[in-house]
Parts: sequence; structure tokens; C-alpha cells
Amino acid sequence: MKTLSLVIPAYNEEARLPELLDALARGAEPAVEEAGMTLLESLVVDDGSTDRTREMLRAAASEDPRLRPVFAYETNRGKGAAFAAGVAQARGDYVLLADADLSTPIDELHKLTAAVRSGADLAIGSRAVSGAIVERGPIHRKLMGAGFNRTVRALTGLRLHDTQCGFKLIPTGTARQLLAAQSCEGFAFDVELLMKAERAGLRIAEVPVLYLHDSRSRVRVVSASLRMLRDVGGLAYRLRMRGNGDGGDPERVPLAGVSADDPD
Repeated sequence: MKTLSLVIPAYNEEARLPELLDALARGAEPAVEEAGMTLLESLVVDDGSTDRTREMLRAAASEDPRLRPVFAYETNRGKGAAFAAGVAQARGDYVLLADADLSTPIDELHKLTAAVRSGADLAIGSRAVSGAIVERGPIHRKLMGAGFNRTVRALTGLRLHDTQCGFKLIPTGTARQLLAAQSCEGFAFDVELLMKAERAGLRIAEVPVLYLHDSRSRVRVVSASLRMLRDVGGLAYRLRMRGNGDGGDPERVPLAGVSADDPD
């Protein structure tokens, strides 16, 4: 049975952290086992928090042997940088990116492992394909998300409908190669990772999942979307039009030694 490392970026999560830690301690292991994997560790990556997040993680880790706090940065770098720091320390066969509010519950993992067993090289949760359920999300966020995703497809050529859902299952070795030379450390890192995966010829499964909007989210949708679109435009130029600036084929850049492993 394949092992799993949960990777959860966290920045100033003092208010929501108790719920996350309780969910990891009580519900993560059975959810991962139901998905046909073994939970090896939960890597909560502190991204330069200035509140009590670090202190709380240290205290929780003394009681939960599977919890491995990662203190990668003294100042805030961004979700992409935090995910890369967690992947660098992951010891499982697979990594699962999850949000600190578990907006997509870990119980949804079985849908991603099923996609991998069916032949996908990596599987991503989606709020925008048939079968997805989005609860409690305000309408303006849904509309802006749909517009953002249409723009991403137009700029990048990706055929995916939701690049930004924070629920992605990737073989650890593959994730490390996709994150090598990461240029986007913020929210646009998902687009960069998926563009590199597609250019490498990897099969990406977009899987409908349950998404529970957390009204306590501190993401400012308008400003964050504008920053992401700026970064995505730069990615499209570098990776799609210039072939990453290496003079190579911008459509296909194989990853060395990458193969799809069955999670069984």
C-alpha cells in the first residue's frame, strides 16, 4: 500500500488551526485508509506567520507523532513556496496538497486515488466540472472564479476548468520535478505546476469534489485574482511561447524518470 504525505500551507492560521489539528488527529488516518493509502505524515508548512501559528504547531506536534511542522521561512513567501517546502521534506510515495481550512475534506481523497488507479499521473480536485458540489460560496466569488478560469485557459492552453482548487494528489518524485525552478511562489503556482505537467506529457485527471467555502478566508479575491492573472500571463509567455527560454520545444519537455505508480 502506498504512503501519503499531507502538505498543508499555513499563514497566520491561529484562529482556524485548532479545527485543522483536530481534524488531522481524528479523521485524517481513516479517510486516507478508505482511499487505499497509508497516512505517513501531515506536513503543516508555516509560511512566516506573525501570530501564534508556530507556537501552536510545536505544541500539537508533541502530542501527534504524524504531525511534522515545517518552519521554512521567517517571512511570508506565498502558498506556492510553502507547498514546495513541504514537498521537499515529504517522505510519502504521494503528496496531497490540502488547504488549511480543509475546504475540500480529506474524505474526498478516494476520488483522486480512483483517478490515479484508472491511469492518471496526477489528480486534481475541481469545483467546476460536472458532479462537483460547492457549498456556502458567495455568488461573486463563483462568478470571478469562472471568469478567472476561462482567462487561464485562453492564456495557457490548459484544458482544465479549475486550476486553483487546493486539493491535488501527485507522486512525490513528480511533484519535486514539477516544482524545480519554481517561478511563481504565490497563488499562481498551481497554473505553473499544471502547465509543466502538461508539457511533460503527464495525464492530469480533473475530478469533481465537494468544496465548503470558509467565510473566514482572508483572501482578497479581486486583488489576488489580478496578481494571479499577471503571473499567469508571464507563465504563458515563458512556458508556452518561449519554451521556458531554453530554446526547446514549448509543447513537450519530458521529466526524467517520471512514471505513474498505482497507489495500491
